[in-house]
Amino acid sequence: MAKRIFTYRIDFIPVAMVAGILLAQSSAVIWHWPWYSVALILLLIRHVSLVEHNHAHLSIFRINALNEVFGWFCFLSNGIPLEFYRIHHVKNHHQYNQRFNKLEKDWSSTFGFRGTRFPDVPISKTYYILTFPIITISSSLIYLLRSPGSKHLKRFIASVLVITFSGIALCLVNRSGFVLFFLVPWLAVIFGHGFNNYDQHKGCSMADPYNSANESLSFFGRVIWFNIGYHIEHHIRPSLHWSKLPDLHHQILQFIPPERLTGEAEYCRKANTGPAATESINR
Repeated sequence: MAKRIFTYRIDFIPVAMVAGILLAQSSAVIWHWPWYSVALILLLIRHVSLVEHNHAHLSIFRINALNEVFGWFCFLSNGIPLEFYRIHHVKNHHQYNQRFNKLEKDWSSTFGFRGTRFPDVPISKTYYILTFPIITISSSLIYLLRSPGSKHLKRFIASVLVITFSGIALCLVNRSGFVLFFLVPWLAVIFGHGFNNYDQHKGCSMADPYNSANESLSFFGRVIWFNIGYHIEHHIRPSLHWSKLPDLHHQILQFIPPERLTGEAEYCRKANTGPAATESINR
C-alpha cells in the first residue's frame, strides 16, 4: 500500500510528523492549551518547513490530489504556501544561487543589495533576516500575478482560500489561541528561513558547485532534519530524494573544500570517498 501511495516509502515518516505537528497546533487551539505550550510548537515547526521543502522539490505522493492536500497541511501549519516554495526556492534560488545581476536574480541572494559585492561582501545578517520575508513574499506574488491563468496561480488561490477558511474556523473556536499557536509560528518560520539561508551560503566563493554552500553534518543536520545538512549535494542534485544525499556526499567529498564542512568533524573525517563527482552528477 505504501509503495503505491508514496514515491519513496520512507516519506511516511515526515508525513506522519507534519500531521502530528498540525494536530498538536489544532488541539492547542481547540483545548485552550496554556500559552507556554507554544514552545513545543516552535521547537517542532522547522520540521514542517523541511518536509515542505523536500515536497516542493520531489512530490511525496504518487497521487496529485494527495500532493495538493498535503501542501495545504504544510501551509496551515507553517504559513508558507507550497506554491511559494516551488517558485521562490525551486525555480529561482536553485537556478541562480546567490547571483544577482542584470540577467540573473536570486531573490534570496545576500548580494542583491546596494553596497554588497559578489561573492565576498554580502549584506549584514540582521538586515537580511529582517527584509527576507518582504522581499521573498513580494517577489513570489509578483511572479504569480504576472501569470494570469497559470496552474501556479490557480493552485495558489485555492491554497489561500483553504487556509483562510481554516483559519477563520480556528479563530471562531479560540482567537487568541490561533494567534499564539499558528500566527506566531508562521512568523518564526519566515524569519527563520532568512536566518538559515544566510548561514547555508555564508562565506562561499561560488567558484564551483563544491563551494556553493556550507555542509552542516551535525546529528540534527543529518538525522533530525532530513539530511538538509548535505547542502552542497542538494544544490548539485536538487531533485534527489533526501534519503539519497549521504550517498552522493561520499562520492563527492574529495572535491568539497574542508572549510565548507561544519558540524561533526569526526564524521567528516571518516566519510568514505567514491567515484568522480562528474560521474555522480550525470546519473
